[in-house]
Amino acid sequence: MTFSRIAAATLAALTLACAAGSSTAFAAGPIGCGKADALQIRGDVPAAISFDVYRQLRPLNAQRIALFQSAGEVKHLPDGLAVCEVADDGVDDPSAVLVELPHGKNAWWVSAANVQDVGAD
Repeated sequence: MTFSRIAAATLAALTLACAAGSSTAFAAGPIGCGKADALQIRGDVPAAISFDVYRQLRPLNAQRIALFQSAGEVKHLPDGLAVCEVADDGVDDPSAVLVELPHGKNAWWVSAANVQDVGAD
C-alpha cells in the first residue's frame, strides 16, 4: 500500500469516527483519577506512545499519522474520552500532556490544546 493510500485510509477512518459523534461509552465522567487530574479529550486526536513520536508528528499531517499508526506508535483518541493526566511526566513542554486511558496499559502524549478539565465547556 502506498503512503497516499495509507494517509487516505487514516483520514477516512478519522472522518468516520468524527461523523459518528461521541459515544456514550466514551463520555467523560468519574474514572477514579482524582478531581485535579481528571481530563476529557476535546476533538478526535492522534495520541503518541512516546514524547519523541509526539514531536515527530508535528506539524500534523495524515501521512505521518498513518505511518506511526501502522507501527502501533500512534492511537486515535475520540472526542469526549475521559482520561487521567500523568502529573510527573518528566518533560518540560507545556504544549504536550501525558494521559492514561481508563482501561489502558500505556500512557499517551496528546496536545494540551486537545484536553480540558472534566465538566468544562
